[in-house]
Amino acid sequence: MCADLHTDFRRYLGDGNPGLKSIFYACMEQGVWALTVYRFGRWLRTWYIPVASDILRFAAFVLFKLVEIITGISLPASARIGKGFYIGHFGGIIVHSDAELGENCSIGTGVIIGTRGVGNVGVPTIGNNVYIGTGAKILGKITIGDNVKIGANAVVVTDIPANATAVGIPARIVSEESGP
Repeated sequence: MCADLHTDFRRYLGDGNPGLKSIFYACMEQGVWALTVYRFGRWLRTWYIPVASDILRFAAFVLFKLVEIITGISLPASARIGKGFYIGHFGGIIVHSDAELGENCSIGTGVIIGTRGVGNVGVPTIGNNVYIGTGAKILGKITIGDNVKIGANAVVVTDIPANATAVGIPARIVSEESGP
């Protein structure tokens, strides 16, 4: 938990040796609050001590709901999110409880990662180093490859291969590169 949270926090601070002022401002970021509660809840899922685990899980759920209400960011502990996750702006961010996101992913405000609804089951699996622009929706049982960029307000309902850029409604690939 601490190693993942440290990597998340470093993404907010940037490169170099951050000063106390930078650390203070990063702690005021709503994305950091949501990630901290997410990492705590995720960590609690890994161990069990009778009674103590139940009390801490209830506390984590209350914190999750408070952060969700205050920030508009829903990161349930059952979702699998790799280290280095970055939330650029807060508000309207919903990640389905069964979603999987790789390492060093970045998302903007208004992003939804979840099911297509109306009886369709399955949620996205998102690779490493993926950027998801403001307002994008990634829906259904699809796979997003590594090093993908998804444009603002795109609606992704089909697989996107690695090293591609997708934009539009529905999202279409506008460029593909040959790796990092």
